Amino acid sequence: MIQRYSKLAIFIFLATLAYGQDEHFSQFYAVPMHMNPALTGAYEGTYRMAAIYRDQWNNQLESPYRTFAAGGDTNIDFKIGNQKAPDKIGIGLFFVNDKVSEFATVNNKISANFSYQKRLGDQRPSYLGAGVQFGITQRNINYDNIFFQDQFNQIDDFNLPTGEVLPPNNFGAFDLSLGINYSVQYDKASLHIGSALHHVNKPSYSFFSKQEFSNPSIDISQKLESRFVAHVSYNKQLRYLVQLQPRLVYQKQGEDNQIDFGTNLEYKFKDSSTAIIFGMWMTTLDDLDGLHLENITPLLGIQKDQFIFGLSYDIHLRDLLSSPFGFNTFEFSIRFSGEYEEGGAYCPTF
Repeated sequence: MIQRYSKLAIFIFLATLAYGQDEHFSQFYAVPMHMNPALTGAYEGTYRMAAIYRDQWNNQLESPYRTFAAGGDTNIDFKIGNQKAPDKIGIGLFFVNDKVSEFATVNNKISANFSYQKRLGDQRPSYLGAGVQFGITQRNINYDNIFFQDQFNQIDDFNLPTGEVLPPNNFGAFDLSLGINYSVQYDKASLHIGSALHHVNKPSYSFFSKQEFSNPSIDISQKLESRFVAHVSYNKQLRYLVQLQPRLVYQKQGEDNQIDFGTNLEYKFKDSSTAIIFGMWMTTLDDLDGLHLENITPLLGIQKDQFIFGLSYDIHLRDLLSSPFGFNTFEFSIRFSGEYEEGGAYCPTF
């Protein structure tokens, strides 16, 4: 029994590794609350809603990783005393579903976001924001898709009952994240700098931690490592209808480091309600395989009135020569913003 139990522990440990780090989005600014809670409500408008779908390695795996996220936020003007320009209080709700189909391993997260955007200047508008995210994470595995040696009927199927003592396959944990962000608007440019620390409390990610009794050989102390994020973006109006948008995002979780860098080029049509965005991004990883270039990601975005659509495709460089298509990833995002109250926004769109 101990040997079988150890095999189960190995399986669930591998499942834990699959979710031992956060889900990743190439279009990181498409869902800004996922990157930094201080970006909640950080825009010039009445409200904002966004959704993104990520399909990872669909051309190589029978059961690919699929991630869906959606959320909405709004801001409320807030004045203290004789303050000329109001500060803003941001409120948002965000949901993430991350799934591996083969074993029906599912990770659900729902969070409430709050931020305070302090107005710092009038002639040159700037904001210093701080945000907090309170979340609940739920994890579960469907044991119906897992088979053990003692279930084999010695003929053709694993249809016998198992003698394994299985841990609870569904549990939740509290999660806390913090962030800050600074935005400043120039004459024909804007700068955005921020950082965030996710999973400040390092919630437990072990299925065995909820079991009434445990095998002493099983490590139940598995916790989700904190994720640090630092991001810088700059929007520069090159000509009346053309804008350059370079971006840099650094993330560290556990021993892994990731840098995403690149730029978008936005062209607005003369009616000013329609724009097309072209982007090219690169992802560099420093993990167990050392420092290497992981992905090249072309991006296409279309803005029509208050709607923004984004399409990106990660080209996985390390497997490009060993497979006709490599381990590639597709993402699609859609956003809708309420009517703008002022002329510009102080949160990037991609």
